[in-house]
Amino acid sequence: MPETLNDRLNRWHMQELLRIFPGLRLRPLSDGSIVLAGPLAFTASGPTRKVVDDEYQVRISVPTGFPTACPSVWETGGRIPQKFHKLTDGSLCLGSPTRIRLHLQPTTTLPEFVKNCVIPYLYGRSYFERHGEMPFGELDHGAAGIRQDLATLFGIEEDFVVAFTGLTGMKKRQANKYPCPCGSGHRLGRCHNKSVNRLREQLGRRWFQDLKNSLQDPQEFRHQAVQSLSSPS
Repeated sequence: MPETLNDRLNRWHMQELLRIFPGLRLRPLSDGSIVLAGPLAFTASGPTRKVVDDEYQVRISVPTGFPTACPSVWETGGRIPQKFHKLTDGSLCLGSPTRIRLHLQPTTTLPEFVKNCVIPYLYGRSYFERHGEMPFGELDHGAAGIRQDLATLFGIEEDFVVAFTGLTGMKKRQANKYPCPCGSGHRLGRCHNKSVNRLREQLGRRWFQDLKNSLQDPQEFRHQAVQSLSSPS
């Protein structure tokens, strides 16, 4: 039996979201997706423990494929300039494709998406307005930023990112026999296997196969990075 709109909204915990953020208004669209729009108020703190109370006017477009597909979020009040971590369509760049994909597990709800992806971005913008620096650090744009983030996820030097990404795209038994790209002289299975295995289990081999190809082809990467942020596959 096909899933109804009400079934989908219940699975997404829509009522909980509207309770937490009562300024948002729900508008179903004819294609089965929905739009949430209105003021999103929050209180949050970061690594410095400085609390920010703020509110932004936002529009959140949630595709029918959520949580496999990522919602797109726009700030509609004119506070955030285009040059501040936005995608080409003006939507907010909520993080690297891999970070966003890690947040979007099969059981992810809309309140969790807003809490883990949208609020940190808005908190970072508000913090930057008040203190002139980013509370969580800042990645470069494009492939350079993806490499930086993957280096953090693997716990390695940035120079080894492509090699580690390739091993994560292999089957575990096969990858563990290869020399660890970190240069330790050990096989992967006796070195950085824990971080590789964890990410492979969370996202699957295909994700890292495609990611390695994208990192090796800057033209393909520019296209896929934007697509991955809006609709991970």
